Amino acid sequence: MRTPVQRYQVSGLEAVAPRETEIVAFTICNERLAGAADARARIEALHKTHQLWSLIVRDVAMEANGLPADLKTNLTDLGIWAMTYCIHAMAMDLPLAPLVQVNADMIEGLRAQAASPAVATTAASLASVAATL
Repeated sequence: MRTPVQRYQVSGLEAVAPRETEIVAFTICNERLAGAADARARIEALHKTHQLWSLIVRDVAMEANGLPADLKTNLTDLGIWAMTYCIHAMAMDLPLAPLVQVNADMIEGLRAQAASPAVATTAASLASVAATL
């Protein structure tokens, strides 16, 4: 159950820039992955990470997504790897460090882009995923 502060923080995501929303979503996933102290927390963290990457793959596949084609391809490939790794990590108890590193790299890249003009993304969809994290 969410505390009032957590509900406020999530609802406030809709008012921030899309890149900031994406950074928050990846940060939440990384915090869950890093803090997964037992099997249940691990599965939940992997599931949420899988959801985030699934959303990204769906978003970049949309015609309305304004990202360059090569970036869409790279994000799709990375997303498929991340989703596959999540599933394998659930089944085979693989280390979570590779996912944490990929997510951290995404955060770093998004922060670097934050100063440049934003490219069209679905901030509302990411806010929805972040709300379920």
